[in-house]
Amino acid sequence: MNQASVANGLITVVNSDDCSFKINYEESRNFVNNSFLRSPIFMCSGYEWSLRYFPRESQGLETSEYISLYLDLESHAENISTSVTSYLLGKDMRPLQTRHVWSLFRCKGSSEGFRTFIKKSLLESEFIRDGWFVLRCDIRVMNGEWEETSLPDEISAPPFRHLYEELYELLKRKEMTDVVIEVAGESMEAHRLVLAARSPLFKELITKATPRSNCIKVNYVTPVVFKVVLHFMYTDALPPVNKLFDGDSTEGNVDLYGLTQEVLVAADEYKLHGLKIICEEKLAKHLSMETVVSSLDLAQHHNCQHLKKICFEFAAKPENIKAFMRSDGFVELMKRCPTLLAQYVAHITDFPPSQ
Repeated sequence: MNQASVANGLITVVNSDDCSFKINYEESRNFVNNSFLRSPIFMCSGYEWSLRYFPRESQGLETSEYISLYLDLESHAENISTSVTSYLLGKDMRPLQTRHVWSLFRCKGSSEGFRTFIKKSLLESEFIRDGWFVLRCDIRVMNGEWEETSLPDEISAPPFRHLYEELYELLKRKEMTDVVIEVAGESMEAHRLVLAARSPLFKELITKATPRSNCIKVNYVTPVVFKVVLHFMYTDALPPVNKLFDGDSTEGNVDLYGLTQEVLVAADEYKLHGLKIICEEKLAKHLSMETVVSSLDLAQHHNCQHLKKICFEFAAKPENIKAFMRSDGFVELMKRCPTLLAQYVAHITDFPPSQ
């Protein structure tokens, strides 16, 4: 038995409005390894999805004590940037256990989730009621701007706030901050624990700092770039652009594409994988002849394979080849990275001729 049928009723939709599901743990707990339940297809944030639940996914002894949960994209769509939060509802139907992942669903059938979602012992003691447990999914899809797409029907009962909302409120109010980040003469207060939890580099800096030191100097980034980085570390999202400049008149003239390139470099430096993916996707989506050389250079040096592929595809279009090879920086880039030239020629050869 490789898959349990949706029709057998072991996983059902409780409420399609808030994407909550009821899963029969008692009947599925003795499934053979790698058997799973798939939910009915459901709509959330404008796309169709399904859940796969593994009572026992065979991935080694370290995962045998856990259940696994995955979200699959069912719509015919490409490069859907998402923030997915899964909640287990306690016996009083309040959301207690929370798991979050930021992911890019590249096409129909793409999957993301948790191999070790929750220990079976904890699930059985806290969440099973009459052999069933209830799961809720919050899927937030990013749009083409800095801001996230808002959900039309926010969960209103029972009322609760996300952890990132509470943390960000502390940051905005500068409450209980215990470290100051100095960036090009500008100081920003933050919390050591949050920085260390989100960024391996900051964890190392904080660990090596003297006990009495409450100041960390950050080099090679501008204050605006670091504001984006700091906002992401607290919220897993990008800030509205108008909040980056504190009313400065230069806001309307900002080069948003260039700013995104700078943020990607910082995300790679601080090992913020989610932020790096967001920037990579935005750069690929808004690529132009004026930016393709700099974006290709960026992709090459920061291991952005998706962005690199999009740059090559864009530059290999018959109508773009001459302009690309004549653009500023092309010759210099190819001299510094000769392997790029061979890869580009291969893309030109493979690109279908114009009609």
